[in-house]
Amino acid sequence: MWVIDIRHWLDNTKTEAAVPQLRFKVKKLSEIITYATAMAAGIPVENTPKCWRRPKRKPCIGNLDIRMDQSTAQIYWRCDECGDEGVVTGWRGLLWDVLDHPERLC
Repeated sequence: MWVIDIRHWLDNTKTEAAVPQLRFKVKKLSEIITYATAMAAGIPVENTPKCWRRPKRKPCIGNLDIRMDQSTAQIYWRCDECGDEGVVTGWRGLLWDVLDHPERLC
């Protein structure tokens, strides 16, 4: 299980990965954060983020089941296909947090 405070993976601007090796992971986490906060704000979202894992070097075809616990500000995800799962914290107030700023989806 991944347990991530996304702020530890971001640069000083809090908008990009701190190092190139984290670019893809930060992109995927930003999709999870945007999806979860949009759903919590009651904003319809067309597509659920896809799993990014590569079990046995083949792309997973699963969708992520994403849930947010607003009381702890934790976003949980789990892949319905490969079982990958994790929790991300530290997302409040970041660019991808649309809970209090729905205009960011436009």
